[in-house]
Amino acid sequence: YAGRRLATLYFGGGTPSLLEPGSIQALVRGLTQLFPGDPEEVTLEVNPSTVERERLPGFRAAGVDRLSIGVQSFDDETLRRLGRAHRADEARATLHAAREAGFDNLSLDLIFGVAGQTGQIVAHDVEQALAHAPEHVSAYALTVEAGTPLATGVARGQIQLPDDDLAAAMLADLADRLEAAGLARYETSSFARPGREARHNRRYWSRAPVLGLGVGAHSSEAPGPTPFGARRSNERSLAGWLARIEAGQGASPPDVDILDERSARSEAGFLALRTREGLSGAAFDAEFGLAAEACWPVLPELVAAGLLEHAGDAWRLTRRGWLLSDTVFQHLV
Repeated sequence: YAGRRLATLYFGGGTPSLLEPGSIQALVRGLTQLFPGDPEEVTLEVNPSTVERERLPGFRAAGVDRLSIGVQSFDDETLRRLGRAHRADEARATLHAAREAGFDNLSLDLIFGVAGQTGQIVAHDVEQALAHAPEHVSAYALTVEAGTPLATGVARGQIQLPDDDLAAAMLADLADRLEAAGLARYETSSFARPGREARHNRRYWSRAPVLGLGVGAHSSEAPGPTPFGARRSNERSLAGWLARIEAGQGASPPDVDILDERSARSEAGFLALRTREGLSGAAFDAEFGLAAEACWPVLPELVAAGLLEHAGDAWRLTRRGWLLSDTVFQHLV
């Protein structure tokens, strides 16, 4: 990554806002000294809590200009079922404190598809979020990770999640309410006011280089030394990570995931289709020397099924396609 310009900084994964503001400032300064250029966006993930709330003015002074706040829900029972430590009042207090600290770029995370959650609860969550006039909202369906207590409860029938039709209805209503309030959907799970799209996250969807620092972090390298790019992942064990650093071995084990052409084409396809702009046929052809419809003959069928539209040069998800995006993406991998 030597010689690359610094485009964005994103402090996430775990709870980076438990760092003192002085530590965040030291990291920002160190990274801006290593890489030329001022970052266009410096994001910090924050949970609603008294400790983190009190640090917000210090984070703003340290150079953070965007907060991603893990609200998840404004319903206390939903938060309890998610195992979150905060309650709705703390979320509201954190959002108010963020504005008081001078942050004019706030992103809220909301989750739908939680056990016991109804369409009315999700609608209330959206209205509560909009009351704080966020610049960005990320809305995610609950994911059941294997090996977690939630997965065990679902498997045993002790936890009943909303069925697919109800979850889809929740998402459709959520999207309508956000878009009616001026937050346009620019990616599968992301809504933003004009000019407030997450610049850092756009790097993932456009397959731009990203350098991940810290335990378990992932980096992506654009085509160059390798024809179709590569990925590196850091040591996931804290003890192992520290041992590698202290031994001067670097954070990444020597194994590198080198993408082949097929994998690169698949990523180019489904990542582009996650976005409002969609998949550019000309850009795909220029990179791979192959037309998108020649790579995936199923594309016209997806148009006929109402999941995609083909307008000019671009293939894009339709309104129905947003709800069934996984069905579309599985044809591209």
